Amino acid sequence: MHTILRTMGTYVTPYFDRRVFVVAILGFFCGLPLLLTGSTLAFWLAKDGVSLTKVGLIGVSSLPFTLKFLWSPLVDRVSLPILTPLLGRRKSWFFLSQVLLAILLYALGQCSPSENLFLVALLAMGVSFSAATHLIVLFAYQAERLGRTQYGAGEAMSMFGYRMGILLAGAGALYFATYLHWGTVYEIMALVEATGLIFLLIIEEPTYHPSKEALWREEKAKEYLQAHPHLAGWKASVLSWSYGAFVCPFSDFIHRHKGWLSCLVLMFVYKLGDSLIGNMTNIFYDHVGFSKQEIANASKIFGMWATIFGGFVGGILTMRWGMMKSLFYGALFHGFATFCYLFVLNAGHNMPILYLTVALEHVTGGMRVTALFAYQLTLCNTAYAATQLALLSSFVEMSRTFFSTLSGWLVDHVGWSLFYTLAAFASVPALVVVFYLASLEGASLSFWKKLPSQDP
Repeated sequence: MHTILRTMGTYVTPYFDRRVFVVAILGFFCGLPLLLTGSTLAFWLAKDGVSLTKVGLIGVSSLPFTLKFLWSPLVDRVSLPILTPLLGRRKSWFFLSQVLLAILLYALGQCSPSENLFLVALLAMGVSFSAATHLIVLFAYQAERLGRTQYGAGEAMSMFGYRMGILLAGAGALYFATYLHWGTVYEIMALVEATGLIFLLIIEEPTYHPSKEALWREEKAKEYLQAHPHLAGWKASVLSWSYGAFVCPFSDFIHRHKGWLSCLVLMFVYKLGDSLIGNMTNIFYDHVGFSKQEIANASKIFGMWATIFGGFVGGILTMRWGMMKSLFYGALFHGFATFCYLFVLNAGHNMPILYLTVALEHVTGGMRVTALFAYQLTLCNTAYAATQLALLSSFVEMSRTFFSTLSGWLVDHVGWSLFYTLAAFASVPALVVVFYLASLEGASLSFWKKLPSQDP
C-alpha cells in the first residue's frame, strides 16, 4: 500500500506546483479566442443570414495560426520598447498580444456581419494573429519556466486551461446568445480576455537561458561574414543574427530527421477530418433540429469533458504503445467515430444518439490530439523548441484553415450525408503517412503486440 501511495504521489505532486497552475491559466487565455473566430463566429454569421459558402470562406481568418512560424523567431528574440524593460522578455509579448485581443474582440462586437462582412473578416484575422502570437509565447514560457520533469503535468494543465477557454467561447457564448445580442456576447469575451492583463502583472518572468548552440552558430556566421569586406560591420551582425534566428531552427530540424518531409505532411493531414467538420458542427446540429442549449450541453460541455478524458486515455496509450502505434490507432478510431454523424442525420432530434456520437467523436479526438502533440515534442530540439513547435503546429493549422474554407461549399453542393462520409475517410491519408514513418523507425503497428518501453 505504501508503495502504491508513493507511486501515486509521484504523478500527482507536480500538478500542485504553482508554476503549473500559472501555465493552466495562461492556457485559458490562449484558448478563449479560438472559437470566437471559428465555429462560434460561423454560427453567428449563419444566424445573421450569411450564406454557408461565405461562412466557410471566413475560415481563412485563421491563417495566422498557420503562418505563425514565420514570426516566431521575432517573438523569441526581439525586445519590445518600454514593455520589455518593465515586464520582461516573455511577459511583454504576452501583454501586447492580450491587449490586442481584448480590443479586437470588442471591435468585433460592434459589427453587423450581414452589413459589413469584410470588416468582420478583417477583425477576425487580427484576433487570430494576436492569438497565434500569444500561443507562441506560451510555448516558450512552458519550456523556460518548467523543469523537464514538469513538462508532462504542465502540458496537461495547459491543455485543461485551453479547453476551459474553449468552453467559455463555445458553450458560454451560445448560452449568452440565447438572452443577449451577439455583439454583447463578444463584448463580454473581450472583458474576460482583458482580465488576463492583471494576472500577467503578478506572475514571474522565466529566467532566460540562451542556446549555446545558437550563439556558436551565430558567432561562426559572423566570423565568416566579417572575413568578406562587403559584408563586414553592422551587416555581419544583422545577417548572423538573422541566420541564428530564422535559418538554424529549420536547418536543424531537416538535418536531424531523415523523414522530415513526411513528418510535416503528417502534421498537415492528421486532423484533416476535424478541419472539414469543425466550423460546420453547430450548423449541422441546428439543421437537424437541436436548440442552442442542447447544442451547448452536448457538443460544448459534455464534448469538452469527453475530449479531456480522451486526452488522458491517449497519454496512457502513448506510454504503453509508443508514438507510432498511438498515432495510427488514434486516427483509425476517430475515422470510425466520424461515421456516427450519419446516425444523427438519420435519427433526427434524438438526444441519446447525439450524446453517443459526441462521446465517441470527442474521446477518440482527444486520444489522437495527445498522441500528435507528444510526437511533436519528440521531433523538437530544445534549443529551438518555440520555433520548431510553431512550425509543426502551423502545418496542423494550415490544414484547418484550408479545409475549413471548403467545408461550407461542400455542404452546399453534396449535402450533409456525403460531407460526413468524406470527413470519415479523411483519416486514410494520415494512416498511410504513419505507416510509412513507422516503417522508417522499425516500429510495429500490430494491435496486439506491445511496443518496447524504450520507444520514444
